[in-house]
Amino acid sequence: MAKIKLITFDLDNTLWPVDEVIRRAEQQCRTWIEDKHPDAAALMTVAKVRAIRDQLLRDDARYLHNLTALRRDALARGFRDAGYSDAEAIRVAQQAFDVFHEARNQVMLFPGAREILTHLADRYILGALTNGNADLRLIGLADLFAFHHSSETIGRRKPEPDMFLAALKSSGSRADQALHIGDHPLEDVGAALEHGFGAVWANLLSQRWPQELPEHPHRIQTLPELRDLVTLLDA
Repeated sequence: MAKIKLITFDLDNTLWPVDEVIRRAEQQCRTWIEDKHPDAAALMTVAKVRAIRDQLLRDDARYLHNLTALRRDALARGFRDAGYSDAEAIRVAQQAFDVFHEARNQVMLFPGAREILTHLADRYILGALTNGNADLRLIGLADLFAFHHSSETIGRRKPEPDMFLAALKSSGSRADQALHIGDHPLEDVGAALEHGFGAVWANLLSQRWPQELPEHPHRIQTLPELRDLVTLLDA
């Protein structure tokens, strides 16, 4: 690997834990619907909306690359099924999604996240590569990243090469000058290596490495460990 120029980060479960965040955001969205549209809420149960999302994915695989459109369109279909006109269903679904999205970006960073990002941003180009729909501006980290690519903005999710290629173009780097850090063994570590990046497994949630995959030598369990590891990899 050449001298490191670019470091890219996955976001959810790499810089903050996300599962409880999503549950809380869905509950706040549900509460908003119950408060503002109780007639629809009676029909739009959690199970019903989840079933609509599953059906949308079966009908159109492109939703896999755009989770915002999937969630928003599922809400719109739920409102239509509850008797709303198409225009009204779309309008109200956007309002409900906005409630979800605001709560979805109220995250608690893993310990040391901001400090290590600040340290690395002084020395390398930082980029964000995510399959999710986190908003770094709302989270308050946008100033530390030179760019933020997602499956929504690029049109393809990891492990496809598109996001990694976009990162190289945005940074003016070569793949052998790039290091990707993420929690997913396949979508982050495996994909990064396949596309010529170096990779670090961010195992901050103490997950098991899949037995069917070859062991990966570079891993961290806390973000501050990146300070020494990146220095070592860049030596």
